[in-house]
Amino acid sequence: MSSEDSQQNGANPVSGDKGPGTGLVDLFPIPADTQPVTDPSHTETSNSLHQDTTLSHALATDDHQDKGELQRDHHQTEVADLGWHEKKQDIAEPLMGGMSNEELWVLVRRFNKQMYHVKAVPYAVPGNLDLNVADEEEFSPDKLRANLERLYTTVIVGVLAAVKHVARLRSWRETRRTTCFCVAYFIAWAFDFLVPLLTTTLLVLIVYEPSRAFLFPPAPMALVSSRSGGVQKPKSGVLGSHDSATGAPENHKGEAVEQEASNFVNGIASVALSSAVGKHPQDEPEGDESGPVDDAGPDPTAIAVGAADAKDKAGGDKPHGGKDKTKVPMETAMWTKMRPIMHGIADIADTWERFANALSPTPPFPQETSRLRIATLVLPLVVTSLVVSSYVFTKALMAGIGFVFFGDPIITRGLDWLNRTVPNWQQLIELRNTALKGVPTNAQLTLTLLRIGEANRAPIPPP
Repeated sequence: MSSEDSQQNGANPVSGDKGPGTGLVDLFPIPADTQPVTDPSHTETSNSLHQDTTLSHALATDDHQDKGELQRDHHQTEVADLGWHEKKQDIAEPLMGGMSNEELWVLVRRFNKQMYHVKAVPYAVPGNLDLNVADEEEFSPDKLRANLERLYTTVIVGVLAAVKHVARLRSWRETRRTTCFCVAYFIAWAFDFLVPLLTTTLLVLIVYEPSRAFLFPPAPMALVSSRSGGVQKPKSGVLGSHDSATGAPENHKGEAVEQEASNFVNGIASVALSSAVGKHPQDEPEGDESGPVDDAGPDPTAIAVGAADAKDKAGGDKPHGGKDKTKVPMETAMWTKMRPIMHGIADIADTWERFANALSPTPPFPQETSRLRIATLVLPLVVTSLVVSSYVFTKALMAGIGFVFFGDPIITRGLDWLNRTVPNWQQLIELRNTALKGVPTNAQLTLTLLRIGEANRAPIPPP
């Protein structure tokens, strides 16, 4: 038996993980497959889920240790009904091993909102996971709205939670915990051990998941004031959810945050339209009983542009009419640049989700491999901080800044040589191909869970 076969049948001796994507080579931040870059024209077709075309396919058909109702053998050829017409409290739990039904339904619900158009491609996929954003994806307002909502539910809520936790530490309301942080910080500062302390703490937080709740105990976000760090009344008036900024009540997990995201985008749209027509919502008279706008009405964007032109005319500006040579070029430029902006928002949300799923993996993805891979990048920093003084570090940093600033001729020639020698080398060093290879976005995770249901002839029932 080869070493590869023994790794597939047994656990990884370092991480302890079993199954696809848990080999020794998966512990290192190197691309699992360079073919998508070196031979992008090579085609791979899959006619069956069991062909293990990607890591997602392999995990969907693997024999999982922790099994939910979806992953059991139902001993039938027809599709199994696990509660499609039942109330959520009557549906078997857990449907998927290692996660609650509420967490599963959150993923599926947001997946349905995010997906607009999926296209099969015959080429190898980067990071060994399919369902990636296409470079040629066209812009549409609906897609932009979906990406902005996803940005809020992932990045903005996460950053807000971090800001509020810093406020908790600085407020000294949790005296014992803040004292421990303060004493550790200044002792390390006094002995010039601050960088080793910070990097070691980061390494522990990455590798040992229980340390996160110990050092940074969670609290309902809506109850914490971002200014004082103390307790505040939730903006919604009640505490009905723990992971939302307003604390609004919800029937299913995650609904409050999703409603906040929808109102967040509505607020941006309202400000944009109000700016275009030069009007504020408070200018509307009270007691307006007008009904909703008819769906067959004119395009609101055209109304906004027309109102802006009318406002300029009323202010004494001369009407441009057909002589305005700036209107079409500026509108074209705006619509053209919206596609890279939308892709940038999607990339930020994707990277955030990948890091979250790497630090706290969801079954059936490996539980330790991705954490240890990221730790291999932090460990050299810990060792370097122990043997290199702060003076040497500062001198090296300043030398690097000087080289980047004044070394443009050398850098340009080096990049030209690299582009000729290794075309598309930038794709090889993308995070999804190196440190985050095999780590899914929430959409890729949901697709894998849906494939598990397909492989076991048991579709995921809705709540």
